[in-house]
Amino acid sequence: MGGAERGVAGPGQGVRFVRLATVDWAVVAAYLLFSLGVGVLLAKRAGRGMEEFFLSGRSLPWWLAGTSMVATSFAADTPLAVTELVRTHGIAGNWFWWSYGVGGMLSVFLFARFWRRARVVTDAEVTEIRYSGRGAALLRGFRGFYYSTIRNCLVMGYVILAMATLVGSLFPGVGKEYAVAISCAIALLYAVLSGFWGVVVTDLAQFALALVGATAAGFFALDKVGGISGVARQVGESEASGLFRLLPAGGDAWLPGSAFLLYLTMLWWCTDNSDGGGILVQRMSASKDEREAVKATLWFQFAHYGLRTWPWVMVALASLVLFPEMADHKAAYPETAFAVLPVFWRGILVASLVAAFMSTIDTHLNWGASYIVNDIYRRFFDPGATERRLVLVSRLATVALMVLGALVALQYRTITGAWILTISLGAGAGIVYILRWFWWRINAWSELSAMVASIASNILIRWIAPDLQFPYTLPWIVGLSALVWLPVTFLTAPVSEERLRGFWERVRPAGFWGPYRRGEGGSSLGRWLLLWAIGTVSLYAFLLGGGKLLLGAVMEGAALWLLTLGGGYLLFRFLEKERWSE
Repeated sequence: MGGAERGVAGPGQGVRFVRLATVDWAVVAAYLLFSLGVGVLLAKRAGRGMEEFFLSGRSLPWWLAGTSMVATSFAADTPLAVTELVRTHGIAGNWFWWSYGVGGMLSVFLFARFWRRARVVTDAEVTEIRYSGRGAALLRGFRGFYYSTIRNCLVMGYVILAMATLVGSLFPGVGKEYAVAISCAIALLYAVLSGFWGVVVTDLAQFALALVGATAAGFFALDKVGGISGVARQVGESEASGLFRLLPAGGDAWLPGSAFLLYLTMLWWCTDNSDGGGILVQRMSASKDEREAVKATLWFQFAHYGLRTWPWVMVALASLVLFPEMADHKAAYPETAFAVLPVFWRGILVASLVAAFMSTIDTHLNWGASYIVNDIYRRFFDPGATERRLVLVSRLATVALMVLGALVALQYRTITGAWILTISLGAGAGIVYILRWFWWRINAWSELSAMVASIASNILIRWIAPDLQFPYTLPWIVGLSALVWLPVTFLTAPVSEERLRGFWERVRPAGFWGPYRRGEGGSSLGRWLLLWAIGTVSLYAFLLGGGKLLLGAVMEGAALWLLTLGGGYLLFRFLEKERWSE
């Protein structure tokens, strides 16, 4: 059995060797060959035009678009970051990302339909549908540049860092620079060849691999340490009570109750994806119609939070027993998984992490290139460009973004720290992104000033209060940004009446539209908000029910899952009676 040897430090100072066998490498090679084959087979189809390259011709069914959302929303960084959170803040530390489920359900029942009706290629494009004048053009260009380069490369940086950590675990002698280069080379080829078609097709395989690999790692890891009771026994009963808590107490040493409240009451609406923007918009727009976009986003929410969380948590808990002194918390996930998995299953795990990386990085390459081509190149430099030229520019932009993302990756040290940075930079603008769908008075200058003020507020807070930690910085960022965008809104001219009426007729949003409303739209808001409430309760019942079952509270877990079934039945009945625009 051939393979690469690597040392794994145990709870003490001893070292034992884990060998990746030939069969493990065969599993990884099979996935890479599959991805390359997809890239080659779909290259011609992706090259037909810009909408094929970035949106798969707007032809995706809900199950493919939704599964692609799930697959691309995590990469090799996510299980590593979850391990960081559990090891430092307990299971409840995951509310750092679980809290987004509240806004996610709002995206299902409101924003998914709005984005699909808008028929945009990128979320930046909607600015010139919603706003008018020079400010709208300036905002579109600024958003296109900011999200394609700065915001996008910050995300790609920590995704690449996680993959480099994995490569470093497999090959301890490989330097960070070489690990980053290997990680980038793996992903670039089929992204350039097949565009968005390659992304969504390989996402199906990635989703299956991810679930199987993570579940196997969690099962073997907990079995190695004697299950949940073994973890509690070896970390100590007093520590375990805080470690296992799903909802933190007020004075919890693992996750303070004040941080939890800020997560749950602020984080989901004050970030730059508060209205479902970003990579999810690409999949909403690529769906066949409005109904498929809503169903895809609903499937994504339950799979993203409920299905994937607990296998990662299982490995993280076991790592506290197997590697209690490990200072690099993100490395504890691959170290634990490789230490406990037998032959073949190691290959499945490695393939699943490679697949997760490729799915996410290729999405961000394709998504970032869509801004460069649609919102900068075609909009400002070559409005009459042929489809062939646009595809060529798309492929060149993809390569350039990979280089920038790799350079950013070399600057990162922790994954959760990188998450916090990207969230904080957009925290002051999230409320404006929501309000633009509900209030006619929001204009391009509102949005542009909120984006700039949010970035400036982060710099100011770091300067005047360097000891103030996330999430306690959020109220300050939001408040300081509001002191800028609110006056700007009322001191600048409103959007033209013609543009507002055109936006209403195209998107039919809800809320405060006064004389610009024509026909149905806002009258559905009450029903949509009721569905949001039912969906949110059902989602968290599903998520927490899985946690209760894992921790041995069978009756509580079963009761929560029954609540999920009841909520799911109500959602199904409501959606069957929904009137769709297409």
